[in-house]
Amino acid sequence: MKISIVGPATPIPPVGWGAVESLIWDYKVNLERLSHEVDIININNPKEIIKRINDFKPHFVHIQYDDWIVLYPYIQYPCACTTHFAYLEQPHKMDAYSRIFGLFQDVKPNVFCLSDSIKKAYSILGGIPDDRLFVVPNGVDLTKFRNTDNPEFPDRSIYLAKIDYRKRQHKFQSIDNLFFAGNIADKRFNENHNYLGEWTKEYLHDYLTDYGNLVLLSDGEAHSLVIMEAFAAGLGVVVSEFATANLDLDKKFITVVPEDKIDDPQYVEYLIKKNREYSVAHRDEILEYAKNFCWAKVIKDHYIPTVQNVIEYAYAI
Repeated sequence: MKISIVGPATPIPPVGWGAVESLIWDYKVNLERLSHEVDIININNPKEIIKRINDFKPHFVHIQYDDWIVLYPYIQYPCACTTHFAYLEQPHKMDAYSRIFGLFQDVKPNVFCLSDSIKKAYSILGGIPDDRLFVVPNGVDLTKFRNTDNPEFPDRSIYLAKIDYRKRQHKFQSIDNLFFAGNIADKRFNENHNYLGEWTKEYLHDYLTDYGNLVLLSDGEAHSLVIMEAFAAGLGVVVSEFATANLDLDKKFITVVPEDKIDDPQYVEYLIKKNREYSVAHRDEILEYAKNFCWAKVIKDHYIPTVQNVIEYAYAI
């Protein structure tokens, strides 16, 4: 199958972090392993994007950047759009996204939703018919990660993310054994306390396994890549209510901090420590669970069947 993936006009694979750019590249690599042909289009000219698509003559077009939903009516091939907006489940926080969301409401495209809750948002708030909504989660490349049963810092937790207002790192800097890595975009964050700098992806792949667990207490997420990366490195996770997409919350190495407790650092510290102790002792269990998110499984069980569904429906109309 030939697939065009339309992304943001930024380097793919990314030079730095770029979660969406990383995901697009992972799609290309893993689809090509299965003998599919993938053309990534990451340019900023609408006419050139359409020309690239038409020249490639794909079986399917996957828009992986919400802003390009404006092109949907002009694409002559079966098409779907994945949205990565973090606040789709919280309508009161959608002001910055209202214009784009309005286009989704008008166009009513096929939407690849990253979770059931996002699918529900597009159905109820967006008025998009259920037969155009599909759940297709993100994946992770398990082969890139080093694993160890003897982490160098088993008594340390790592908060690994861009340091910004949405991720809320500044709230938790009083927790002694919690360390932070990521580029700083929040003036409230004190870089002189437990700050490890900005990690490269290569460093993450090699050294994430040396920590006891991962913390991600954002006030909004779609389907967080770093959580799956934590599992791939053998780490349990402590997450906010807004970062639970596609997680089995019955697993003891997955701990959710209730939103009404998010401003209680002592309680948060207690949950982090409890999760860390369990996670360090049960790495085999976590690594087994990580297999649910491996790209090969995601593409085989979710992506390809859904793409085929969209193609069949397009030509049946």
